[in-house]
Amino acid sequence: MSVRLLRGEFKDPCRAFDFSNLGDIELKKGDTGGALAALNTAIEVESRWPTIWLHRSQAKLQHGDFEGAIADATAALELDGRITLAYSSRGEARLQSGDALNAAIDFDTFLAQEPTHANILWRRSRARLELGRLREALADSQAALDAGGLTSKEQADCHLVTALGRMRLAAGPESVSKACTSALLLNPSLHEAMLVRGQAQLQLGFFAACELDCSDALKAIPDSATAWATRGRARLRQKCYREAADDCRQSLELDAQCRLAMSTLGAALLNLGDNQGALEYCDQAVHAMLDPKGEAEAKTQKKSKKKAGMSRNKERRKFKEKKTVSKIAASSASLTTSATAEPEVTDNGLQELEMTEPSPEESEQKAEVEAGQEQEEQAPDSPVADSQDGDGGQEGNSLDAEMSAVQVEAERDMDRSEIEELADLYTMLAQAKVALGDLDGTIEDCSRALQLNERVPFCWAARAEAKRLQDKLDDAVADANEALRLDPLNVPAYITRAKAKLKAAHWQFVVTDCSEALALDLHQSSAWSTRAAARLELGDISGSVSDARSAITLDAANVDAWCALGGALLDNLDIVASAEASSKAIGLDSDCARAWFNRGCARADLQDFDGARKDFDEVVKLWPESFMAFAHRAHIRLKQNDPEGALQDCEQALQLDKRLVRAMCTQAQIKRIMGDLKGAVSDATTALKYDPDCASAFSIRGQAYSKMEKHDKAVQDCQRAIKLDPPTLETPMLAWRHACASDPVASPMTVWEFQALAAKMKQEAKAQAAAEAAAKWARKAKAAAAKKAEEEALRANMKKNRKSVR
Repeated sequence: MSVRLLRGEFKDPCRAFDFSNLGDIELKKGDTGGALAALNTAIEVESRWPTIWLHRSQAKLQHGDFEGAIADATAALELDGRITLAYSSRGEARLQSGDALNAAIDFDTFLAQEPTHANILWRRSRARLELGRLREALADSQAALDAGGLTSKEQADCHLVTALGRMRLAAGPESVSKACTSALLLNPSLHEAMLVRGQAQLQLGFFAACELDCSDALKAIPDSATAWATRGRARLRQKCYREAADDCRQSLELDAQCRLAMSTLGAALLNLGDNQGALEYCDQAVHAMLDPKGEAEAKTQKKSKKKAGMSRNKERRKFKEKKTVSKIAASSASLTTSATAEPEVTDNGLQELEMTEPSPEESEQKAEVEAGQEQEEQAPDSPVADSQDGDGGQEGNSLDAEMSAVQVEAERDMDRSEIEELADLYTMLAQAKVALGDLDGTIEDCSRALQLNERVPFCWAARAEAKRLQDKLDDAVADANEALRLDPLNVPAYITRAKAKLKAAHWQFVVTDCSEALALDLHQSSAWSTRAAARLELGDISGSVSDARSAITLDAANVDAWCALGGALLDNLDIVASAEASSKAIGLDSDCARAWFNRGCARADLQDFDGARKDFDEVVKLWPESFMAFAHRAHIRLKQNDPEGALQDCEQALQLDKRLVRAMCTQAQIKRIMGDLKGAVSDATTALKYDPDCASAFSIRGQAYSKMEKHDKAVQDCQRAIKLDPPTLETPMLAWRHACASDPVASPMTVWEFQALAAKMKQEAKAQAAAEAAAKWARKAKAAAAKKAEEEALRANMKKNRKSVR
């Protein structure tokens, strides 16, 4: 109804009460417009009465005009400071307008007069909750409940304040859930309590219950970003990754800075295989934690206006005054299994602050440090800074940028839960970068996570794998050892350590680690393939073939498994199957030098020298340090009547490994063919110094000795070669085996060459024996003739002597 003075009507102060009473009646009816019209007329009639100002303040408060309510309550107190209800009205208006600090002061003043007023105790608990004075807020809410006189909805809100305070004090999710349940029993439509209980259920591990509470809350508050994010986290923990991602995207549409949504969406995308998306959202979550209000960008702009000469030293002095994030060696799983609650923002402006309440001493200390920093930033350049920095330049600017990043991280006094959450985010970033092949980024993020939490086995294992791929084998083994110390059941750590030891040629250690990994999980294809490679080096061919086939059964695209199978079949003389397995490995990864090598050996055994040479050409291109590839290609070139090219390959192989017997034998064979028999004997003899049982060296030297007509030595060497590796008509040459520097591939003469040499030597020996026999018989005949002549002479003398005696 319209209330106004008639024209010419006398302004009787007594009528002000009539208008005031009329305003109160209209206010009780809910007509705030009519109430304000009546109260405005009352003040127009008489503006000196504080109660009228108080009543209009209450009407404006109910109407939603908080600034007007504050002004009217202040006017009432200026007229009469003893009106305590004015403090109540002004405090409520300030609380609802977001000025919790002054609202708490007004409530304190009111409660100093009436300390057991339940309604004001309840409202002060709300103000103190928003200010982060959590223990005081809990005390006020309990005092309000004890005082009595509150409605069911007001009691429910007191329980909600208790729940929020306990959550931020980390008093335990059980007590938080209990308080929320009490609130919902009193007011089932209190959606804030549903959401907070959902967050508590998330921490307790009751993910289905959390999802249900958040769904109920979203029916009442569909624009709550935190509700969507919390339900997304619950669905993530239930492995409903797509639903979790959808919830988090909805949350980010409502609040682009919702950290819980960012981290949860990153985890969901990681499990869905979208590593690039996971990397993007996890990185945003990290920046949101380290720089929640954009201090870094603001400080960067401020620094750009300063002189370059003073920036670096000033930052150093400022950094010394900052609080650093302490390391907390607390066990935390990766973010995909964590249940960190996100601060809650509701329709009433409720926002969770820190989980722990800072002490007054800490607050004062922080204020002093910040004040000192502001004074220092506004101070002119110091002579010391100018003298130390000199030109400044780009180096100073880059150092400023790095120091700014560290400074933003150090400025925040994180509590334990935040440190664990940040460590989890770095862990997830590392997971995404592992999948994307970013080794340096993986190492960097794992190191950051371990600085915050040293007891995360995944980070140790992931960093070990990245270092292994960078050929930092000792560091990789050390990190894997630490991962296994923290978690003896960490299968990836066993596999990483085994692969590092495989490169270091510790074969038996590799077999042990892979066996440990397979005892924990038989479905690890890489463990089977790694053990297959180690068993092949140890000479366990059947075990290597079995392991390689097991790996291929689990993962048909396992290149290492196909490569190991090709090598094992090659050693097992199953040449055709070896070539097929190696071709499969090459088809999966054309950069696998070992597969090209194995197929080259197989093709050589199959007399496909052109194909073998192409394979070894590819090996030399991919793996220039492979001395065995040069040695094998030299042998192929020799077979293709290219002795000069073969000799070059032998020289290259011996430059890489001067103890390579295979290359020495091939070089000796080339020299024998080219007529350098002494060089051939020298090279073969040198080869026998390194490998006394090399059949090829004996064979080549025997052939050289044969051409030098040193038949005794030739026969001795050839017999030694046959004894070491007997040739047959089916395999006139030795089979080429798997490449290994300590186990060279032998290639003696063919059976036909040896038979021809043996026949020639037998013929020469027979002729020599006949000559020796003839000479012997001649000597015997000559001796017999001489003896006969001597005897005849003796008889003649004896006859002569007899005649003279007569």
